[in-house]
Amino acid sequence: MNTQEKMKTVLWGAGAVTLIALAFSAYLYSAAYDRSTAYSAPSISVSATGKVVASPDVVRFSYSVISESAKDITAAKVDNDQKSTKIVEFLKAKGVPAIDIKTTNYSMTPRYQNYACPQTMVNLIAPSEGATSVNARICPPPSIVGYTFNNSVEVTVRDFAKQDLNQLVAGVVTAGANNVSTLRFELDDSSKVRTLAKAEAIRKAMGQARQLAKEGGFSLGRLLSIDEQSGGYYEKVGLGGGMMTASSLAPTAPAIEAGSQEISITVSLRYSLN
Repeated sequence: MNTQEKMKTVLWGAGAVTLIALAFSAYLYSAAYDRSTAYSAPSISVSATGKVVASPDVVRFSYSVISESAKDITAAKVDNDQKSTKIVEFLKAKGVPAIDIKTTNYSMTPRYQNYACPQTMVNLIAPSEGATSVNARICPPPSIVGYTFNNSVEVTVRDFAKQDLNQLVAGVVTAGANNVSTLRFELDDSSKVRTLAKAEAIRKAMGQARQLAKEGGFSLGRLLSIDEQSGGYYEKVGLGGGMMTASSLAPTAPAIEAGSQEISITVSLRYSLN
């Protein structure tokens, strides 16, 4: 290939790149123009909320084993470890897999003795001004009088319909837990229920748009946008959220009901007008 042919090839390639760039710029301009005219053209917006009530299929609760002792730190640790192990063995024997037993906190904290010291008069001697009396508190520093071990665990029960949930919670306390809290019922996978709620919201919004068009004497154009806003979850359960101590659960079993859960989603539809 001679020099002239090479120059033609280079010029042809540069021209092709330029044409592609111009075409892409025209596309971007056209898209931006469509968006600007769509939002400046006459339009109507409607909103509606879809709600679905579902039965929860998962229950979660937390428990803690709290052990205290005097200055014998080993005694408190052994007591806490033995009770914690006994509870985990109980849960596994009841069919709760290890993957659904999660330690959320394990801590050892010292307990201090603070002293209440009365105010006393103390003489301060200044070389140039003589003696001065002031009120002061002279106290020894806080001292360690014992230790506290805390082992907190979250338990997930996925098939609680086949479990005796009342006995399960009571059994955890009998095995050594002295705090049970935040019992809550949930949906393990809420995506299907959310899809149903969204579909209901869209149907309602479309119906409102058609009704407004009929009453206003105009016709709907194309759908310009759909905006979604989650309305959240509303639980209706028999027992949950509070703190239950060992004395309130053992040896009797609490009455625990799953209740229901409401999921709501709000959508806004925007139509152009013909």
